[in-house]
Amino acid sequence: MMKSRMVESRIRKPKMLNRMMLKLNMAKRNLIIAVCCVLILCVLSGCQLAKESAGANAYGDKMIGLFITTEYLDLFDFDGYLNDYFNRFRIGRFRGGEINIDGNTDKYQGRLYAELVPVTFTNEETGETMVTHEYVFEGVEGMLYFVPIIQSADGEDSCFVPMSDPAISDMYMGVSHSEHELKGTIYVIPTEKNRNYYYNPVYQNADGSVYAVSGTGIIVSNENYASVEGAVISQTMKLTTTITENGKTKKDSISIEISISIMLAPVKIVILQMDSDNTILSQRSYEPEAMPEVFTLEARTAYLIVETHKRDEMGTIIITREIYDRGVDSIATFFAREDGVCVKHWTWIKAWDAIFYDIYGL
Repeated sequence: MMKSRMVESRIRKPKMLNRMMLKLNMAKRNLIIAVCCVLILCVLSGCQLAKESAGANAYGDKMIGLFITTEYLDLFDFDGYLNDYFNRFRIGRFRGGEINIDGNTDKYQGRLYAELVPVTFTNEETGETMVTHEYVFEGVEGMLYFVPIIQSADGEDSCFVPMSDPAISDMYMGVSHSEHELKGTIYVIPTEKNRNYYYNPVYQNADGSVYAVSGTGIIVSNENYASVEGAVISQTMKLTTTITENGKTKKDSISIEISISIMLAPVKIVILQMDSDNTILSQRSYEPEAMPEVFTLEARTAYLIVETHKRDEMGTIIITREIYDRGVDSIATFFAREDGVCVKHWTWIKAWDAIFYDIYGL
């Protein structure tokens, strides 16, 4: 039976605890240890006690999506934070024998900037090329999923350009000037170890720069549900910005739902072509990562059966089957990457009569 767990949380501004009180009679060594421990706990827990964000950060930059990593983005300037507050300690900023640590830490929050790079696509049939641009976080592994605004080459026009990692499947993007809604699923194979996924908010500022900041994380626990195919952990983030100009109120909102779903690793894909009498016309097997881009139907094919062979943790082969009518234009299969993520691959279906038309121009 499939298990499902829904988790809803809100992205919060990168703030530390609003107030931390340390008694004056503490030794300096103990003071350093205590401050460091509180800061580490705040960062690793995603600052759950911090003030809630209103859809944009303290600089007014708009959130446009997420950069999902399996390692925590350590961007907070601990040295600068500690130095500033120990300077206050030295100059005697005490009240009632206590040290008052301000909760405003925006200036210590580091940014991981994305680089806009050109990407060339080639039409395999015509040989024509097209150059587009996409943002990448150089040197950091992760899965991006966001919708930035990109200016045209002449700088006169701009448009929303959805960008996503191949690891994001079942995507839905609803985008307008005032509302963004993003949904997607990351399929991962079972593992004996717990896995962390950090949802790092991505912002875009007025000059078009795109950057990520450290975000909150979730744990996929093998003990509870990570070994059951179909188990799902979902996290939804909703943010709203309210702006008042000349007495008029404008709202910008973004909603992002990312699900982590467990999938047994595919080991073989089998495609059977069936006629109207349910007789097998042909049967072909493929390695999951070597599925063709185009699959051609035979003239008498009425429907397809697509088998996905998977191996569970006991080594037993599990087979799932899907049926597609002749009129379908594509089929979806999965293959497992080395990082344990299962990526969806689309194979286009071409009928025999379509080939006839291509040859004779009918």
